[in-house]
Amino acid sequence: MPFNYLLTNLLVDVPQAVGAIFVDPEGEAVEWVARHGDPFDLKVEGAYHSIFMRQLENVATSVKVGAIDSFVLEGSRMVTLTQALPDGYYVMLVVDRNGSRAQALHRLRRAAQVIAQEIT
Repeated sequence: MPFNYLLTNLLVDVPQAVGAIFVDPEGEAVEWVARHGDPFDLKVEGAYHSIFMRQLENVATSVKVGAIDSFVLEGSRMVTLTQALPDGYYVMLVVDRNGSRAQALHRLRRAAQVIAQEIT
């Protein structure tokens, strides 16, 4: 299944979403979709989240809490939800702060399950 199709469906299923991106372990965008405009900011955010994921994984390992499945970063205007995938990949969904985080996280996790099946 094409990754673009899955990410596009995320934007359809989460109306408050502004973008979704599938990122490799090095922080490079594999595929992305943006509701409006240039995806440059989305790709930069994906690269930074690669750094965040590595740091969170280091902390989780040192304190022995287990693997990081997901994390949420809340800003004053946007919320970024990041879901870990096998082999260091991950998928992110950026939503308007006023959107439903529960709906966004639920849809993101469903998409992540399909992506995980495709990359393993």
